[in-house]
Amino acid sequence: MPDVNLHYDLKKFIMNNGKVSDKLRLIAASYVKSKDEINSILSEIEDLLNPDGGIPFDMVPGNPSCVKDTAEVLTLISKFKDSHKELIDKMIEFLVSRQKGDGGFAEALNLDPFIADKWGEDREWFPVGVSLTWLTGKALEALCLAGFNDIERLRRARDFLVYKQHEDGHWPNYEGQDISDPLATGNIIAALQAVGVDENDKVYRDGRAALFHHLQSAVESGSTCDMVDLLAIDEPKNKREAEVIRNGIKIIIESQNADGGWSHIGTKKSDPELSSILGFVLKKHWKSIK
Repeated sequence: MPDVNLHYDLKKFIMNNGKVSDKLRLIAASYVKSKDEINSILSEIEDLLNPDGGIPFDMVPGNPSCVKDTAEVLTLISKFKDSHKELIDKMIEFLVSRQKGDGGFAEALNLDPFIADKWGEDREWFPVGVSLTWLTGKALEALCLAGFNDIERLRRARDFLVYKQHEDGHWPNYEGQDISDPLATGNIIAALQAVGVDENDKVYRDGRAALFHHLQSAVESGSTCDMVDLLAIDEPKNKREAEVIRNGIKIIIESQNADGGWSHIGTKKSDPELSSILGFVLKKHWKSIK
């Protein structure tokens, strides 16, 4: 990946303040290249893993295993499937255990108080016990990248996503929800890519178009946080897409805080998770501003 010229030191901020998942994003985006640093971070994952093969919720030892966190970590370490096969196999086994009969993935009921404590009781986007589109996207992408080869399970997850898409190109968070959630779409587009859905398939084309419409609106409003969805996008297919990406990258660069990170709307304190994702986006699309 290309070198990124930032005003402030992102790596130092993440290494001092981030969780192990945030540090893994530095590895995946090639901010961290030292073998010793990489092995040390991977060892943190091995120590953190629950007996059932899952990553504990919010990366806190002792918490119940979480599909979201496990899928995100598995995606980031998938390129180490040769050197860390046992670790990856355990995480795959946990994710597979959380696939429901409809093909989607859900969090266990015992996570409800933990999720409520972090995001509040009114988090309609993250209920437990029901298959979630965005969560299925994360799990499907992780399993594909990690080399999981049970075609039937992968196909059922793919079909769960394909048949839940709304007419506007976005997805609801779960079956029966009337409104679309644009924040779910980036996770699902990345999963459709990973599982091999053709870019000319109507579901993929409509989802990508909807995502770019959302990104264009976010660029116009200067919403840095929404730029995380650029991670789901590869090469632009036309001038309009290229312009959205280029302007999005400029917004990220201009909004970096002096401590090296980025903050959520309405807050001043930099958030390590958001910062590590935006740093990944910068690496992926840095050449777009050249």
